[in-house]
Amino acid sequence: MSPPPGLILLVLPILSVLAGCTSPLGPKGVSPLRPAQMSLDSVALEIVSVRIPPGDGELGSRVWDEVDEQVLPPELRQRLAKSGFRAGLIGGQVPAVLAKLLELSDRPAAAGEPGQVAAADVQPVPRLAHRHLQTRAGQRNEIIASGIHERLPVLLCESGELRGQTYEQAQGILALVADPQPGGQVRLELTPELHHGQSRQQWVGNQAAWRLEAGRPKRVFDDLRVSALLSPGWMLLVGARSDSAGSLGHSFFLEGTDRDAHPEQKLILVRLCQTQHDDVVVGGGPGR
Repeated sequence: MSPPPGLILLVLPILSVLAGCTSPLGPKGVSPLRPAQMSLDSVALEIVSVRIPPGDGELGSRVWDEVDEQVLPPELRQRLAKSGFRAGLIGGQVPAVLAKLLELSDRPAAAGEPGQVAAADVQPVPRLAHRHLQTRAGQRNEIIASGIHERLPVLLCESGELRGQTYEQAQGILALVADPQPGGQVRLELTPELHHGQSRQQWVGNQAAWRLEAGRPKRVFDDLRVSALLSPGWMLLVGARSDSAGSLGHSFFLEGTDRDAHPEQKLILVRLCQTQHDDVVVGGGPGR
């Protein structure tokens, strides 16, 4: 008895594949999967946290000689200074001092989130932590800037005056938002936040949409938000002033007590790696 015509039509393609005539996966050694594509509003960033050994503050100070802090508005620079912060841009070639500090040539990065290197593990050499981040336009991301302080007294500049305030279980966080611009540039915003206390349920959102989320209370310092325009390869560097003992910046980027003569400094660098418009030539350099 002859097999039904439908069965023949079904078996023939299978036999052809097994015989090596054709392959539904394409040529041998070539993946049938297309490479992942970034969405049109995606931005690829590299976040590096570096610790400067105690007693080598001069090295940390020389890094800032190659950083353009003038790109930020004067009023913002004044507010940052009063709160113990420094920030600026690095464009083009990495300065020699920073390259030495990062040990780009022969020192592998330590794995983990910036700010998660235990104080007990710190050696008398810079310690690095790398993080690669791909984010969408307007998406909130968090960079851990400090460990958790059991009890943190800080000096805050409010309405032009310095005032003391104490937070329990406090941790410094930098909220990062990237906004791609026409021509391949990206506007980066970094906002210091102090997360403190115990986690709890709280309502977040606006009049259009409210949702209940679990999280710790936080103090957001909108007046210290750093906003800068970067081209691919450019970097935004943030850190603390060396004379900022007891300030908010000290709690973010200096490890040690107010009595320490040589606290350990930290720097956080955010580098713009790639956008979907890297092939577009951008005239001039990044700025405000």
